[in-house]
Amino acid sequence: MQQLELIKQQGENILTSINELKGRAKKKGRERFDYYEKFSANRHSFTVYTFIDSRIEQAKSVQLFQQKLDLFDNEFDEIRTNFEADIDIKAIESAYQEVVVAYNEMIIIINNNV
Repeated sequence: MQQLELIKQQGENILTSINELKGRAKKKGRERFDYYEKFSANRHSFTVYTFIDSRIEQAKSVQLFQQKLDLFDNEFDEIRTNFEADIDIKAIESAYQEVVVAYNEMIIIINNNV
């Protein structure tokens, strides 16, 4: 199923952009925000791809992955309006670990065709 491959690929793109953002989380300024924008764009594409098939959109593993992305994203709320804001690196790492676990669980289920 081609939709499932899109979901898997976009999930990988999200993880790549999260890793890039996480690696620059301590830095302040426009560069960090640029990586945040990349993460946000990949996340948006993932959400759009889930709308292709209601089974995918409603799959618990997909919804859990999106919830974990919300938690990660929330750690960057402040930088949307203040490029120089301090953020909690430990919370980012913890949220990242939860995203990875949810992603892996989602992939297992997708590989079994949702």
